[in-house]
Amino acid sequence: MAQEFAERIYTSKEWRELRHNLIVERTPKCERCSKVCLDTSKLVGHHKIELTEQNVHDLDVVFNPINIEIICSDCHNKEHRRFEGKSARKIYIIYGPPLSGKRALVNQLSTYGDLILDLDSIYQCISGQEMYHNPNNLRFNVFSIRDKILDMIKTRYGNWYDAYIMGGYPSKAERERLQKELNAELIYCDASRQECYERLVVSGRGGQWCKYIDKWFDEYTE
Repeated sequence: MAQEFAERIYTSKEWRELRHNLIVERTPKCERCSKVCLDTSKLVGHHKIELTEQNVHDLDVVFNPINIEIICSDCHNKEHRRFEGKSARKIYIIYGPPLSGKRALVNQLSTYGDLILDLDSIYQCISGQEMYHNPNNLRFNVFSIRDKILDMIKTRYGNWYDAYIMGGYPSKAERERLQKELNAELIYCDASRQECYERLVVSGRGGQWCKYIDKWFDEYTE
């Protein structure tokens, strides 16, 4: 369950750099189950001493490598099953440029039983292709599925806990319309154009993603 004080930490440049450095130093492997995760967005920096409003300003808790485990999403979900049964459902729109770390942030904030809406995952599910290999001819099917899930989120259909909607949403008008329609909270993944380029080099995605990055920054309105 995302809380405002935790969001401030996990969206900060300091946290992103620390998490990245710990993964490089310790290798991209879960420190609990030893599963290797070449997709490092699936690795979470887990605080052994849980962040609270009382200790969130204590640097020895928040940014202390000794207090941080690098664990996979599955182990993170098991760790947070204590949150099952929570009553107040929240909706979060996680937005920002391509390769800004949206997926990593959602893995960091979400817990077991939450609903996560991501176009790339829908493409992968219905096409059978690898992640980010999105057949253009399936886009209308993907958008139809997305809209159906958005409707379920809007009407609070089902027994999910919190919901996370991942997307670029460069248009301020579009994301604020969706925010109002869903009664959601906006969380921006801040990354510069150059940072996105640098992440693209090591991501293994095709060079065509350069134009996706440029398109987002050209269209972005604050």
